Amino acid sequence: MRRGRRPVAMKIRGVRIPAGVLAALAGVLCCTPALVASKEPQRGNPHAHFQNPDLCPKCHLSPGSQPGPGRISTRADAVCLGCHTKESMGSSHPVNVRPDEKYRNMSVPADLPLDDDGRLMCLTCHTAHGAYVSFFLRRSGPDGGFEILCESCHGKR
Repeated sequence: MRRGRRPVAMKIRGVRIPAGVLAALAGVLCCTPALVASKEPQRGNPHAHFQNPDLCPKCHLSPGSQPGPGRISTRADAVCLGCHTKESMGSSHPVNVRPDEKYRNMSVPADLPLDDDGRLMCLTCHTAHGAYVSFFLRRSGPDGGFEILCESCHGKR
């Protein structure tokens, strides 16, 4: 090695990558799987606390000893509004209404749940579980965005 030159670990497409950068990258790649596999709440997921089974009864009704995933409490919106204030949401879809009464027999698809009293709620359009994709919407797409969700009940405009 000549004097004054730093050791180069690798060249990628003609760009010299210093040995220190490669070592740091290797450390990140080795530690990331352990962080992802952790059962601790992860930063960046605002709904990570919903992975705690003790919180299930706040939204899910219990037909037996275990909360039922398909039955959602009429108080579930209170859980959402504990963090998401109505003022912070701007224009939002109405909740606490029965689509078959107020909107003249509007049909809501089975995969968009109503609360146990048959009313629209936050969880009709949003999910509290799973990966964050487009405001936790139950349906969305890269081309149609949230319109795909709206069209599920309202049809194409």
